[in-house]
Amino acid sequence: MRAARHMATVLRPFRAYLTLAIGCALAGALLELAPPLLLRRIVDDHLARRQAAGLSLLAFWYLVATAGIQVAGLGAAYLLAITAQGSLHSLRIRLLAHLQRLPVAYYDRAPVGDTIARATADVEAVDALFSSGVAGLATDGLRLGSIAVAMTILSPALAALSALLIPPLAFLTRLFQLRVRAAEATHRRAIGDLNAHLQETLSGNEMVRAFGREQYFAARFRRILDSVLAAFDETVVYSALYSPLMQLLVALCSAALLWGYARNVFAASSITVGTLAAFVLLFQRFFKPLIALGDEWQSVQGAITGAERIFEVLAVPEEEVSYRPHSRASADGGIRMSGVSFGYLPRAPILRDLSLWADPGEHVALVGRTGAGKTSALHLAAGLYAPWAGSVRVGGIDPRALPVEERRRTIGVVPQMVQLFAGTVRDNLTLGDASVPPEAIERACALAGASDFIRSLPLQFQTMLRGLGGGHGVQLSAGQRQLIALARALLWEPRVLLLDEATAAVDGASDAAFRAGLRRGALARGCAVLSVAHRLATARDADRIAVIDHGRVVEIGSPAVLVANRGLFAAWMELETAGWEWESSRNGAIF
Repeated sequence: MRAARHMATVLRPFRAYLTLAIGCALAGALLELAPPLLLRRIVDDHLARRQAAGLSLLAFWYLVATAGIQVAGLGAAYLLAITAQGSLHSLRIRLLAHLQRLPVAYYDRAPVGDTIARATADVEAVDALFSSGVAGLATDGLRLGSIAVAMTILSPALAALSALLIPPLAFLTRLFQLRVRAAEATHRRAIGDLNAHLQETLSGNEMVRAFGREQYFAARFRRILDSVLAAFDETVVYSALYSPLMQLLVALCSAALLWGYARNVFAASSITVGTLAAFVLLFQRFFKPLIALGDEWQSVQGAITGAERIFEVLAVPEEEVSYRPHSRASADGGIRMSGVSFGYLPRAPILRDLSLWADPGEHVALVGRTGAGKTSALHLAAGLYAPWAGSVRVGGIDPRALPVEERRRTIGVVPQMVQLFAGTVRDNLTLGDASVPPEAIERACALAGASDFIRSLPLQFQTMLRGLGGGHGVQLSAGQRQLIALARALLWEPRVLLLDEATAAVDGASDAAFRAGLRRGALARGCAVLSVAHRLATARDADRIAVIDHGRVVEIGSPAVLVANRGLFAAWMELETAGWEWESSRNGAIF
Protein backbone atom coordinates (compact mmCIF):
# COMPACT_ATOMS: atom_id res chain seq x y z
CA MET A 1 0.00 0.00 0.00
CA ARG A 2 2.82 2.39 0.78
CA ALA A 3 4.32 1.81 -2.67
CA ALA A 4 0.90 2.42 -4.25
CA ARG A 5 0.60 5.77 -2.46
CA HIS A 6 4.05 6.78 -3.66
CA MET A 7 3.23 5.74 -7.22
CA ALA A 8 0.03 7.78 -7.09
CA THR A 9 2.18 10.81 -6.28
CA VAL A 10 4.45 10.07 -9.25
CA LEU A 11 1.43 9.71 -11.54
CA ARG A 12 -0.21 12.97 -10.48
CA PRO A 13 1.27 15.15 -13.30
CA PHE A 14 -0.07 12.68 -15.89
CA ARG A 15 -3.67 12.51 -14.68
CA ALA A 16 -5.04 13.85 -18.00
CA TYR A 17 -3.37 11.09 -20.04
CA LEU A 18 -4.43 8.50 -17.49
CA THR A 19 -8.05 9.72 -17.59
CA LEU A 20 -8.13 9.55 -21.40
CA ALA A 21 -6.59 6.07 -21.29
CA ILE A 22 -9.28 4.89 -18.86
CA GLY A 23 -11.92 6.43 -21.17
CA CYS A 24 -10.55 4.47 -24.12
CA ALA A 25 -10.47 1.31 -22.01
CA LEU A 26 -14.09 1.86 -20.94
CA ALA A 27 -15.17 2.40 -24.56
CA GLY A 28 -13.39 -0.80 -25.57
CA ALA A 29 -15.00 -2.72 -22.71
CA LEU A 30 -18.48 -1.60 -23.78
CA LEU A 31 -17.78 -2.43 -27.41
CA GLU A 32 -16.72 -5.93 -26.29
CA LEU A 33 -20.41 -6.62 -25.62
CA ALA A 34 -21.50 -5.87 -29.16
CA PRO A 35 -20.17 -8.93 -31.08
CA PRO A 36 -21.85 -11.58 -28.83
CA LEU A 37 -25.15 -9.69 -28.78
CA LEU A 38 -25.03 -9.23 -32.54
CA LEU A 39 -24.25 -12.93 -32.89
CA ARG A 40 -27.38 -13.75 -30.84
CA ARG A 41 -29.56 -11.77 -33.28
CA ILE A 42 -27.85 -13.28 -36.29
CA VAL A 43 -28.49 -16.84 -35.03
CA ASP A 44 -32.03 -16.42 -33.61
CA ASP A 45 -33.52 -13.88 -36.04
CA HIS A 46 -31.83 -14.88 -39.28
CA LEU A 47 -30.05 -18.24 -39.36
CA ALA A 48 -32.65 -20.16 -37.33
CA ARG A 49 -35.50 -18.64 -39.39
CA ARG A 50 -33.55 -18.66 -42.66
CA GLN A 51 -34.13 -14.91 -43.07
CA ALA A 52 -31.45 -13.20 -45.18
CA ALA A 53 -32.95 -9.70 -45.02
CA GLY A 54 -30.95 -7.45 -42.70
CA LEU A 55 -28.11 -9.96 -42.27
CA SER A 56 -25.65 -7.78 -44.20
CA LEU A 57 -26.35 -4.80 -41.93
CA LEU A 58 -25.72 -6.90 -38.80
CA ALA A 59 -22.49 -8.18 -40.34
CA PHE A 60 -21.47 -4.56 -41.03
CA TRP A 61 -22.11 -3.54 -37.42
CA TYR A 62 -20.23 -6.64 -36.26
CA LEU A 63 -17.23 -5.45 -38.28
CA VAL A 64 -17.56 -1.86 -36.95
CA ALA A 65 -17.71 -3.10 -33.34
CA THR A 66 -14.64 -5.30 -33.83
CA ALA A 67 -12.69 -2.43 -35.41
CA GLY A 68 -13.81 -0.10 -32.61
CA ILE A 69 -12.50 -2.52 -30.00
CA GLN A 70 -9.06 -2.50 -31.64
CA VAL A 71 -8.97 1.31 -32.00
CA ALA A 72 -9.98 1.79 -28.35
CA GLY A 73 -7.33 -0.73 -27.28
CA LEU A 74 -4.69 1.07 -29.33
CA GLY A 75 -5.62 4.43 -27.84
CA ALA A 76 -5.53 3.09 -24.29
CA ALA A 77 -2.17 1.38 -24.85
CA TYR A 78 -0.64 4.53 -26.41
CA LEU A 79 -1.86 6.86 -23.66
CA LEU A 80 -0.76 4.48 -20.93
CA ALA A 81 2.67 4.20 -22.57
CA ILE A 82 3.00 8.00 -22.48
CA THR A 83 1.94 7.99 -18.84
CA ALA A 84 4.37 5.16 -18.00
CA GLN A 85 7.42 6.66 -19.68
CA GLY A 86 6.73 10.14 -18.35
CA SER A 87 6.28 8.83 -14.82
CA LEU A 88 9.41 6.67 -15.00
CA HIS A 89 11.37 9.60 -16.39
CA SER A 90 10.33 11.68 -13.37
CA LEU A 91 11.01 8.77 -11.02
CA ARG A 92 14.55 8.23 -12.37
CA ILE A 93 15.38 11.93 -12.04
CA ARG A 94 13.90 12.05 -8.54
CA LEU A 95 15.80 8.92 -7.49
CA LEU A 96 19.17 10.14 -8.79
CA ALA A 97 18.68 13.59 -7.24
CA HIS A 98 17.79 11.95 -3.93
CA LEU A 99 20.82 9.64 -4.07
CA GLN A 100 23.05 12.67 -4.59
CA ARG A 101 21.57 14.39 -1.54
CA LEU A 102 21.84 11.42 0.81
CA PRO A 103 24.42 11.61 3.59
CA VAL A 104 27.80 10.17 2.68
CA ALA A 105 27.30 7.79 5.61
CA TYR A 106 24.53 6.06 3.63
CA TYR A 107 27.08 4.84 1.09
CA ASP A 108 29.30 3.55 3.88
CA ARG A 109 26.69 0.85 4.60
CA ALA A 110 24.86 0.47 1.25
CA PRO A 111 26.66 -1.64 -1.40
CA VAL A 112 27.16 0.34 -4.60
CA GLY A 113 25.99 -2.59 -6.73
CA ASP A 114 22.70 -2.84 -4.84
CA THR A 115 22.14 0.90 -5.20
CA ILE A 116 22.76 0.62 -8.96
CA ALA A 117 20.29 -2.28 -9.14
CA ARG A 118 17.63 -0.16 -7.43
CA ALA A 119 18.22 2.67 -9.89
CA THR A 120 18.18 0.42 -12.99
CA ALA A 121 16.64 -3.06 -12.71
CA ASP A 122 14.03 -2.06 -10.14
CA VAL A 123 12.99 0.99 -12.16
CA GLU A 124 12.62 -1.28 -15.19
CA ALA A 125 10.40 -3.53 -13.08
CA VAL A 126 8.20 -0.54 -12.33
CA ASP A 127 8.01 0.02 -16.10
CA ALA A 128 6.20 -3.32 -16.31
CA LEU A 129 3.75 -2.00 -13.73
CA PHE A 130 2.56 0.60 -16.25
CA SER A 131 3.21 -0.99 -19.63
CA SER A 132 1.44 -4.28 -18.84
CA GLY A 133 0.27 -4.29 -15.23
CA VAL A 134 -1.77 -1.11 -14.76
CA ALA A 135 -2.90 -1.02 -18.39
CA GLY A 136 -4.10 -4.61 -18.23
CA LEU A 137 -5.71 -4.26 -14.82
CA ALA A 138 -7.68 -1.18 -15.88
CA THR A 139 -8.78 -2.54 -19.26
CA ASP A 140 -9.50 -6.08 -18.17
CA GLY A 141 -11.26 -4.95 -15.01
CA LEU A 142 -13.70 -2.85 -17.07
CA ARG A 143 -14.17 -5.67 -19.57
CA LEU A 144 -14.88 -8.09 -16.76
CA GLY A 145 -17.56 -5.89 -15.23
CA SER A 146 -19.34 -5.12 -18.50
CA ILE A 147 -19.34 -8.77 -19.62
CA ALA A 148 -20.69 -9.91 -16.24
CA VAL A 149 -23.62 -7.48 -16.59
CA ALA A 150 -24.34 -8.66 -20.16
CA MET A 151 -24.23 -12.34 -19.12
CA THR A 152 -26.69 -11.67 -16.33
CA ILE A 153 -29.09 -9.88 -18.70
CA LEU A 154 -28.88 -12.70 -21.26
CA SER A 155 -29.53 -15.52 -18.81
CA PRO A 156 -29.57 -15.10 -15.03
CA ALA A 157 -29.63 -18.90 -14.61
CA LEU A 158 -26.52 -19.48 -16.71
CA ALA A 159 -24.79 -16.50 -15.07
CA ALA A 160 -25.46 -17.91 -11.60
CA LEU A 161 -24.17 -21.33 -12.66
CA SER A 162 -21.02 -19.77 -14.15
CA ALA A 163 -20.41 -17.79 -10.96
CA LEU A 164 -19.65 -21.07 -9.19
CA LEU A 165 -16.32 -21.09 -10.99
CA ILE A 166 -15.21 -17.76 -9.51
CA PRO A 167 -14.22 -19.01 -5.97
CA PRO A 168 -11.71 -21.66 -7.20
CA LEU A 169 -10.28 -19.13 -9.66
CA ALA A 170 -9.95 -16.54 -6.89
CA PHE A 171 -8.29 -19.09 -4.61
CA LEU A 172 -5.75 -20.10 -7.26
CA THR A 173 -5.07 -16.47 -8.13
CA ARG A 174 -4.38 -15.57 -4.50
CA LEU A 175 -2.19 -18.63 -4.00
CA PHE A 176 -0.06 -17.85 -7.04
CA GLN A 177 0.04 -14.17 -6.14
CA LEU A 178 1.64 -14.86 -2.75
CA ARG A 179 4.13 -17.35 -4.17
CA VAL A 180 5.16 -15.09 -7.06
CA ARG A 181 5.58 -12.05 -4.84
CA ALA A 182 7.82 -13.92 -2.41
CA ALA A 183 9.89 -15.32 -5.31
CA GLU A 184 10.15 -11.84 -6.89
CA ALA A 185 11.38 -10.32 -3.63
CA THR A 186 14.08 -13.01 -3.37
CA HIS A 187 14.98 -12.47 -7.02
CA ARG A 188 15.37 -8.69 -6.57
CA ARG A 189 17.59 -9.12 -3.53
CA ALA A 190 19.72 -11.66 -5.38
CA ILE A 191 20.14 -9.26 -8.33
CA GLY A 192 21.30 -6.56 -5.90
CA ASP A 193 23.86 -8.98 -4.42
CA LEU A 194 25.00 -9.92 -7.92
CA ASN A 195 25.54 -6.30 -8.97
CA ALA A 196 27.36 -5.56 -5.72
CA HIS A 197 29.68 -8.53 -6.28
CA LEU A 198 30.39 -7.53 -9.89
CA GLN A 199 31.15 -3.94 -8.93
CA GLU A 200 33.43 -5.07 -6.11
CA THR A 201 35.27 -7.68 -8.19
CA LEU A 202 35.77 -5.51 -11.27
CA SER A 203 36.90 -2.46 -9.31
CA GLY A 204 39.45 -4.65 -7.49
CA ASN A 205 40.45 -6.62 -10.59
CA GLU A 206 44.13 -5.70 -10.38
CA MET A 207 44.41 -6.96 -6.80
CA VAL A 208 42.49 -10.14 -7.60
CA ARG A 209 44.85 -10.93 -10.46
CA ALA A 210 47.93 -9.93 -8.48
CA PHE A 211 47.07 -12.52 -5.82
CA GLY A 212 45.96 -15.11 -8.35
CA ARG A 213 42.45 -15.39 -6.87
CA GLU A 214 40.49 -15.33 -10.13
CA GLN A 215 39.07 -18.82 -9.56
CA TYR A 216 37.89 -18.00 -6.04
CA PHE A 217 36.02 -14.88 -7.16
CA ALA A 218 34.62 -16.70 -10.20
CA ALA A 219 33.31 -19.46 -7.91
CA ARG A 220 31.77 -16.88 -5.59
CA PHE A 221 30.12 -15.26 -8.60
CA ARG A 222 28.70 -18.64 -9.66
CA ARG A 223 27.21 -19.18 -6.20
CA ILE A 224 25.49 -15.80 -6.25
CA LEU A 225 24.36 -16.36 -9.85
CA ASP A 226 22.91 -19.74 -8.86
CA SER A 227 20.77 -18.02 -6.21
CA VAL A 228 19.59 -15.50 -8.83
CA LEU A 229 18.66 -18.30 -11.23
CA ALA A 230 16.93 -20.32 -8.51
CA ALA A 231 14.76 -17.35 -7.54
CA PHE A 232 14.03 -16.58 -11.19
CA ASP A 233 13.14 -20.21 -11.93
CA GLU A 234 10.68 -20.25 -9.03
CA THR A 235 8.98 -17.13 -10.40
CA VAL A 236 8.80 -18.61 -13.92
CA VAL A 237 7.32 -21.90 -12.70
CA TYR A 238 4.46 -20.21 -10.86
CA SER A 239 3.80 -17.80 -13.74
CA ALA A 240 3.85 -20.61 -16.31
CA LEU A 241 1.47 -22.84 -14.34
CA TYR A 242 -1.17 -20.22 -13.68
CA SER A 243 -2.54 -19.52 -17.16
CA PRO A 244 -2.87 -23.19 -18.33
CA LEU A 245 -4.74 -24.12 -15.15
CA MET A 246 -7.18 -21.27 -15.63
CA GLN A 247 -7.69 -22.09 -19.31
CA LEU A 248 -8.42 -25.72 -18.45
CA LEU A 249 -11.11 -24.71 -15.95
CA VAL A 250 -12.75 -22.40 -18.51
CA ALA A 251 -12.72 -25.10 -21.21
CA LEU A 252 -14.34 -27.58 -18.83
CA CYS A 253 -17.09 -25.10 -17.96
CA SER A 254 -17.74 -24.25 -21.62
CA ALA A 255 -18.03 -27.95 -22.44
CA ALA A 256 -20.39 -28.40 -19.48
CA LEU A 257 -22.68 -25.62 -20.76
CA LEU A 258 -22.86 -27.15 -24.24
CA TRP A 259 -23.47 -30.61 -22.78
CA GLY A 260 -26.25 -29.27 -20.58
CA TYR A 261 -27.98 -27.65 -23.54
CA ALA A 262 -27.71 -30.86 -25.57
CA ARG A 263 -29.29 -32.80 -22.67
CA ASN A 264 -32.14 -30.24 -22.33
CA VAL A 265 -30.94 -29.29 -18.85
CA PHE A 266 -31.87 -25.65 -19.53
CA ALA A 267 -35.19 -26.38 -21.28
CA ALA A 268 -37.17 -24.76 -18.46
CA SER A 269 -35.29 -21.50 -18.94
CA SER A 270 -36.31 -21.19 -22.63
CA ILE A 271 -32.72 -20.58 -23.72
CA THR A 272 -32.45 -20.25 -27.49
CA VAL A 273 -29.52 -21.36 -29.64
CA GLY A 274 -28.56 -17.75 -30.22
CA THR A 275 -28.68 -16.96 -26.51
CA LEU A 276 -26.51 -19.99 -25.73
CA ALA A 277 -24.02 -19.09 -28.48
CA ALA A 278 -23.83 -15.49 -27.25
CA PHE A 279 -23.53 -16.63 -23.62
CA VAL A 280 -20.74 -19.13 -24.37
CA LEU A 281 -18.87 -16.43 -26.30
CA LEU A 282 -19.35 -13.97 -23.42
CA PHE A 283 -18.41 -16.69 -20.95
CA GLN A 284 -15.10 -17.30 -22.72
CA ARG A 285 -14.54 -13.55 -22.98
CA PHE A 286 -15.37 -13.19 -19.29
CA PHE A 287 -12.71 -15.60 -18.14
CA LYS A 288 -10.11 -14.34 -20.59
CA PRO A 289 -9.80 -10.99 -18.74
CA LEU A 290 -10.22 -12.81 -15.42
CA ILE A 291 -7.24 -15.04 -16.21
CA ALA A 292 -5.37 -12.04 -17.60
CA LEU A 293 -6.04 -10.15 -14.37
CA GLY A 294 -4.26 -12.93 -12.49
CA ASP A 295 -1.28 -12.78 -14.84
CA GLU A 296 -1.21 -9.00 -14.68
CA TRP A 297 -1.52 -9.04 -10.92
CA GLN A 298 1.51 -11.31 -10.77
CA SER A 299 3.40 -8.81 -12.94
CA VAL A 300 2.24 -6.09 -10.60
CA GLN A 301 3.61 -8.06 -7.64
CA GLY A 302 7.07 -8.07 -9.20
CA ALA A 303 6.75 -4.38 -10.03
CA ILE A 304 5.57 -3.57 -6.50
CA THR A 305 8.60 -5.38 -5.11
CA GLY A 306 10.84 -3.22 -7.29
CA ALA A 307 8.87 -0.10 -6.36
CA GLU A 308 9.21 -0.89 -2.65
CA ARG A 309 12.98 -1.17 -3.04
CA ILE A 310 13.03 2.19 -4.83
CA PHE A 311 10.88 3.91 -2.24
CA GLU A 312 12.97 2.40 0.54
CA VAL A 313 15.80 4.55 -0.82
CA LEU A 314 13.55 7.58 -1.29
CA ALA A 315 12.43 7.18 2.33
CA VAL A 316 16.01 7.56 3.61
CA PRO A 317 16.23 11.09 5.08
CA GLU A 318 18.37 13.45 3.08
CA GLU A 319 21.38 15.08 4.65
CA GLU A 320 20.34 17.62 7.24
CA VAL A 321 22.31 20.79 6.71
CA SER A 322 21.91 24.12 8.46
CA TYR A 323 21.94 25.70 5.01
CA ARG A 324 22.12 29.49 4.92
CA PRO A 325 21.66 30.86 1.37
CA HIS A 326 23.78 33.98 1.82
CA SER A 327 26.60 32.49 3.89
CA ARG A 328 30.08 33.40 2.77
CA ALA A 329 33.37 32.10 4.10
CA SER A 330 35.88 34.66 5.29
CA ALA A 331 38.94 35.00 3.05
CA ASP A 332 41.28 34.99 6.05
CA GLY A 333 39.55 32.33 8.14
CA GLY A 334 41.50 29.20 7.17
CA ILE A 335 40.51 25.88 8.78
CA ARG A 336 39.65 25.44 12.46
CA MET A 337 38.79 22.11 14.10
CA SER A 338 38.15 22.34 17.85
CA GLY A 339 37.49 19.41 20.19
CA VAL A 340 36.16 17.23 17.38
CA SER A 341 34.93 13.69 18.04
CA PHE A 342 33.59 11.54 15.21
CA GLY A 343 33.10 7.97 14.01
CA TYR A 344 31.32 6.07 11.26
CA LEU A 345 29.65 3.56 13.58
CA PRO A 346 27.88 4.26 16.89
CA ARG A 347 30.12 3.88 19.92
CA ALA A 348 33.17 3.43 17.69
CA PRO A 349 34.90 6.83 17.59
CA ILE A 350 37.70 7.46 15.11
CA LEU A 351 38.53 11.02 16.20
CA ARG A 352 38.67 11.90 19.90
CA ASP A 353 38.77 15.55 20.98
CA LEU A 354 40.88 16.48 17.96
CA SER A 355 41.93 20.11 17.50
CA LEU A 356 44.04 21.60 14.70
CA TRP A 357 44.10 24.57 12.35
CA ALA A 358 45.60 25.78 9.09
CA ASP A 359 45.90 29.52 8.42
CA PRO A 360 45.64 31.13 4.96
CA GLY A 361 48.81 30.49 2.97
CA GLU A 362 49.84 27.69 5.33
CA HIS A 363 50.25 24.02 4.51
CA VAL A 364 49.54 21.63 7.38
CA ALA A 365 50.25 17.94 6.74
CA LEU A 366 48.52 15.18 8.71
CA VAL A 367 50.59 12.08 9.34
CA GLY A 368 49.83 8.95 11.30
CA ARG A 369 49.45 5.22 11.12
CA THR A 370 46.71 3.59 9.09
CA GLY A 371 43.36 4.10 10.81
CA ALA A 372 44.55 6.99 12.96
CA GLY A 373 41.80 9.29 11.59
CA LYS A 374 43.64 11.43 9.03
CA THR A 375 41.16 10.97 6.18
CA SER A 376 38.25 11.32 8.60
CA ALA A 377 39.55 14.76 9.57
CA LEU A 378 39.58 15.75 5.88
CA HIS A 379 36.03 14.44 5.43
CA LEU A 380 34.86 16.71 8.23
CA ALA A 381 36.72 19.70 6.80
CA ALA A 382 35.05 19.05 3.44
CA GLY A 383 31.61 19.04 5.06
CA LEU A 384 30.89 15.43 4.10
CA TYR A 385 30.03 14.41 7.66
CA ALA A 386 28.89 16.16 10.82
CA PRO A 387 31.08 15.76 13.93
CA TRP A 388 29.63 14.07 17.00
CA ALA A 389 31.08 16.80 19.18
CA GLY A 390 33.18 19.92 18.71
CA SER A 391 33.16 22.28 15.77
CA VAL A 392 34.59 22.49 12.26
CA ARG A 393 34.94 25.88 10.63
CA VAL A 394 36.18 26.82 7.18
CA GLY A 395 36.50 30.56 6.78
CA GLY A 396 34.62 30.91 10.07
CA ILE A 397 31.58 28.90 8.87
CA ASP A 398 30.47 25.28 9.17
CA PRO A 399 31.29 23.89 5.70
CA ARG A 400 28.00 22.00 5.64
CA ALA A 401 26.12 25.31 5.85
CA LEU A 402 27.74 26.80 2.76
CA PRO A 403 25.58 27.10 -0.38
CA VAL A 404 26.73 24.93 -3.29
CA GLU A 405 28.36 27.74 -5.28
CA GLU A 406 30.04 29.20 -2.21
CA ARG A 407 31.30 25.77 -1.13
CA ARG A 408 32.88 25.26 -4.55
CA ARG A 409 34.68 28.61 -4.30
CA THR A 410 35.72 27.92 -0.71
CA ILE A 411 36.82 24.26 -0.61
CA GLY A 412 38.86 22.37 -3.18
CA VAL A 413 39.44 18.61 -2.82
CA VAL A 414 42.09 16.41 -4.43
CA PRO A 415 41.47 12.74 -3.52
CA GLN A 416 43.93 9.88 -3.63
CA MET A 417 41.88 8.01 -6.21
CA VAL A 418 40.96 10.56 -8.86
CA GLN A 419 37.58 10.12 -10.52
CA LEU A 420 37.55 10.92 -14.23
CA PHE A 421 34.30 10.87 -16.17
CA ALA A 422 33.72 9.84 -19.77
CA GLY A 423 34.01 13.15 -21.62
CA THR A 424 36.52 15.74 -22.72
CA VAL A 425 39.39 17.10 -20.67
CA ARG A 426 37.45 20.34 -20.38
CA ASP A 427 34.36 18.53 -19.11
CA ASN A 428 36.45 16.78 -16.46
CA LEU A 429 38.00 20.05 -15.33
CA THR A 430 34.72 21.98 -15.12
CA LEU A 431 32.49 19.00 -14.26
CA GLY A 432 30.12 20.11 -17.00
CA ASP A 433 29.92 23.81 -16.00
CA ALA A 434 29.71 25.54 -19.39
CA SER A 435 29.95 29.01 -17.78
CA VAL A 436 33.65 28.63 -16.97
CA PRO A 437 35.67 30.74 -19.45
CA PRO A 438 38.59 29.14 -21.33
CA GLU A 439 41.01 31.62 -19.74
CA ALA A 440 40.17 30.37 -16.25
CA ILE A 441 40.69 26.76 -17.34
CA GLU A 442 44.07 27.49 -18.90
CA ARG A 443 45.16 29.49 -15.85
CA ALA A 444 44.23 26.66 -13.46
CA CYS A 445 46.05 24.11 -15.62
CA ALA A 446 49.13 26.31 -15.78
CA LEU A 447 49.16 26.73 -11.99
CA ALA A 448 48.76 22.98 -11.50
CA GLY A 449 51.50 22.18 -14.03
CA ALA A 450 49.07 20.27 -16.26
CA SER A 451 49.27 22.49 -19.36
CA ASP A 452 52.19 20.71 -21.02
CA PHE A 453 50.73 17.22 -21.05
CA ILE A 454 47.23 18.48 -21.97
CA ARG A 455 48.61 20.31 -24.99
CA SER A 456 50.36 17.11 -26.04
CA LEU A 457 47.01 15.29 -26.26
CA PRO A 458 45.48 14.81 -29.74
CA LEU A 459 42.73 17.42 -29.33
CA GLN A 460 44.12 19.15 -26.23
CA PHE A 461 41.21 20.28 -24.03
CA GLN A 462 38.68 18.59 -26.36
CA THR A 463 40.36 15.19 -26.10
CA MET A 464 37.95 12.49 -24.95
CA LEU A 465 38.99 10.71 -21.75
CA ARG A 466 38.01 7.27 -20.59
CA GLY A 467 35.81 7.25 -17.52
CA LEU A 468 35.38 4.79 -14.67
CA GLY A 469 32.88 2.81 -16.73
CA GLY A 470 35.35 2.34 -19.58
CA GLY A 471 34.40 3.16 -23.15
CA HIS A 472 36.38 5.05 -25.74
CA GLY A 473 38.90 7.73 -24.93
CA VAL A 474 42.45 8.38 -23.81
CA GLN A 475 43.68 6.59 -20.68
CA LEU A 476 45.76 8.98 -18.56
CA SER A 477 48.56 7.94 -16.25
CA ALA A 478 48.19 8.20 -12.47
CA GLY A 479 50.34 11.34 -12.39
CA GLN A 480 48.36 13.01 -15.17
CA ARG A 481 45.09 12.20 -13.41
CA GLN A 482 46.38 13.82 -10.21
CA LEU A 483 47.35 16.97 -12.09
CA ILE A 484 43.87 17.08 -13.64
CA ALA A 485 42.42 16.75 -10.13
CA LEU A 486 44.61 19.59 -8.82
CA ALA A 487 43.68 21.83 -11.75
CA ARG A 488 40.01 20.97 -11.18
CA ALA A 489 40.32 22.01 -7.52
CA LEU A 490 42.19 25.24 -8.36
CA LEU A 491 39.75 26.25 -11.11
CA TRP A 492 37.44 28.11 -8.71
CA GLU A 493 40.37 29.51 -6.69
CA PRO A 494 39.30 27.95 -3.38
CA ARG A 495 40.35 29.43 -0.04
CA VAL A 496 40.96 25.94 1.37
CA LEU A 497 42.53 22.94 -0.36
CA LEU A 498 42.22 19.40 1.01
CA LEU A 499 44.62 16.71 -0.25
CA ASP A 500 44.00 13.06 0.68
CA GLU A 501 47.30 11.26 -0.03
CA ALA A 502 47.12 12.91 -3.43
CA THR A 503 50.55 11.66 -4.56
CA ALA A 504 50.60 8.22 -2.93
CA ALA A 505 50.12 6.42 -6.26
CA VAL A 506 52.48 8.45 -8.48
CA ASP A 507 56.16 8.31 -9.20
CA GLY A 508 58.80 10.73 -7.95
CA ALA A 509 58.71 12.98 -11.01
CA SER A 510 54.92 13.28 -10.90
CA ASP A 511 55.12 13.91 -7.15
CA ALA A 512 57.57 16.76 -7.70
CA ALA A 513 55.39 18.26 -10.45
CA PHE A 514 52.35 18.07 -8.21
CA ARG A 515 54.11 19.74 -5.25
CA ALA A 516 55.39 22.50 -7.52
CA GLY A 517 51.86 23.07 -8.81
CA LEU A 518 50.57 23.14 -5.22
CA ARG A 519 53.04 25.83 -4.19
CA ARG A 520 52.41 27.87 -7.33
CA GLY A 521 48.65 27.49 -7.56
CA ALA A 522 47.50 27.44 -3.94
CA LEU A 523 49.97 28.51 -1.27
CA ALA A 524 51.34 31.46 -3.23
CA ARG A 525 47.91 33.09 -3.32
CA GLY A 526 47.03 32.53 0.33
CA CYS A 527 45.14 29.23 0.19
CA ALA A 528 45.07 27.16 3.39
CA VAL A 529 46.14 23.58 2.60
CA LEU A 530 45.37 20.55 4.75
CA SER A 531 46.89 17.33 3.45
CA VAL A 532 47.22 13.69 4.39
CA ALA A 533 50.77 12.58 3.66
CA HIS A 534 51.68 9.00 2.87
CA ARG A 535 55.36 9.78 2.43
CA LEU A 536 56.94 11.54 5.40
CA ALA A 537 59.47 13.08 3.05
CA THR A 538 56.57 14.78 1.27
CA ALA A 539 55.18 15.97 4.61
CA ARG A 540 58.45 17.81 5.28
CA ASP A 541 57.44 20.29 2.56
CA ALA A 542 54.60 21.46 4.82
CA ASP A 543 54.82 24.48 7.08
CA ARG A 544 53.56 22.45 10.02
CA ILE A 545 52.94 18.75 10.64
CA ALA A 546 50.18 17.35 12.85
CA VAL A 547 50.89 13.83 14.09
CA ILE A 548 47.61 11.97 14.72
CA ASP A 549 47.53 8.84 16.82
CA HIS A 550 44.35 7.05 17.93
CA GLY A 551 42.24 9.99 16.78
CA ARG A 552 44.15 12.68 18.68
CA VAL A 553 46.81 15.22 17.71
CA VAL A 554 49.81 14.13 19.77
CA GLU A 555 52.44 16.34 18.11
CA ILE A 556 52.22 19.51 16.04
CA GLY A 557 54.86 21.88 14.79
CA SER A 558 57.28 22.59 11.98
CA PRO A 559 59.15 19.60 10.51
CA ALA A 560 62.43 20.83 11.99
CA VAL A 561 60.94 21.21 15.47
CA LEU A 562 59.32 17.76 15.38
CA VAL A 563 62.58 16.12 14.28
CA ALA A 564 64.46 17.93 17.03
CA ASN A 565 61.89 16.85 19.66
CA ARG A 566 62.68 13.19 18.94
CA GLY A 567 59.02 12.15 19.22
CA LEU A 568 56.86 9.90 17.05
CA PHE A 569 57.47 11.84 13.85
CA ALA A 570 61.24 11.71 14.30
CA ALA A 571 61.10 7.94 14.99
CA TRP A 572 58.93 7.35 11.93
CA MET A 573 61.27 9.43 9.78
CA GLU A 574 64.20 7.25 10.84
CA LEU A 575 62.20 4.10 10.07
CA GLU A 576 61.24 5.40 6.61
CA THR A 577 64.80 6.51 5.86
CA ALA A 578 66.03 3.03 6.81
CA GLY A 579 63.44 1.42 4.53
CA TRP A 580 61.17 0.14 7.30
CA GLU A 581 57.37 0.23 7.16
CA TRP A 582 56.61 2.81 9.82
CA GLU A 583 52.81 2.85 9.34
CA SER A 584 52.45 -0.70 10.70
CA SER A 585 54.72 -0.11 13.69
CA ARG A 586 52.80 0.17 16.98
CA ASN A 587 55.45 2.10 18.83
CA GLY A 588 58.17 4.60 18.16
CA ALA A 589 61.11 2.22 18.51
CA ILE A 590 63.56 1.54 15.75
CA PHE A 591 63.95 -2.14 15.04
